[in-house]
Amino acid sequence: MNSRRDFIRTLTGVVASTGLIKVAKAAVPGRHFAGPFGIQLYSLREQLAKDVPGSLKHIREAGYTTVETAGLYDMTPEDFKKQLDKAGLKCTGMHSGEDSRFRDHFDDIIAEAKVLKPVHVSCPWVDEKNRQDAEGCKRVAAEFNEWGKKLQAVGFRFSYHNHDVDFKPIGSTTAQDIFLAETDPKLVDFEFDLYFVQKVGLNPADFIKKHAARAKQLHLKDIAKSVKPGFQEEPDDTCVPLGTGQIDWPKTLDAAAAAGVKDYYVEDESPTAWDGIVKTHAYLKSVTF
Repeated sequence: MNSRRDFIRTLTGVVASTGLIKVAKAAVPGRHFAGPFGIQLYSLREQLAKDVPGSLKHIREAGYTTVETAGLYDMTPEDFKKQLDKAGLKCTGMHSGEDSRFRDHFDDIIAEAKVLKPVHVSCPWVDEKNRQDAEGCKRVAAEFNEWGKKLQAVGFRFSYHNHDVDFKPIGSTTAQDIFLAETDPKLVDFEFDLYFVQKVGLNPADFIKKHAARAKQLHLKDIAKSVKPGFQEEPDDTCVPLGTGQIDWPKTLDAAAAAGVKDYYVEDESPTAWDGIVKTHAYLKSVTF
């Protein structure tokens, strides 16, 4: 999904189908998913670039009340906050650019956070040159601790959002393993993107259980059944509404609830995300585990 990576670097009524409802109700009877879940605004990046008020209105009408930002679409933080308020949406998370922006424009990130008032300020990408070996990953992890300490001092939490490349082998380890091992849980949280966890051949429910103490946020994003495990680039349309792809959501959401995950964000990177986010919202309101 190169478009996602390119987008990150620039920062430095539809209803659910009957089939989706049947999938949700087919789960073993039990608890309904309690959330809370919001939406990652990257889902409607193309629509937001053209019409911020209209896109935010659509998100609210789809049933969402909280958002995680991914840029401000040439608006000031104050103006973007006004648009969120007008739409009845609250910012609970921020994606604030790749590692270089945290390194070079940290004061700008703090200023944005003070206006938007999220719980988490997340770094969603580390430049590959900075994590090509174990020593580089350790240096990045040390920076995560530093950024986490600075953000904590002004009332926010730092988190890191993974991609598939974070799971590529580096000798006998991976960047993701190093980030988890070398960061202080008091300062650094993790936002696990479950599309990429599944894509590299891991089981999302088991992954959450293994890292329960660090899993504070999740990206709820399903992957098409046609995708084979690996690190190959996949087109955006391999992101599909929850309940229609590979991930076993009842087991995954059960594991997340047991781990005490605090915030969930739906993300749909597909060209049909305008409708997909509505279908996913309906699924999450119906699924049990």
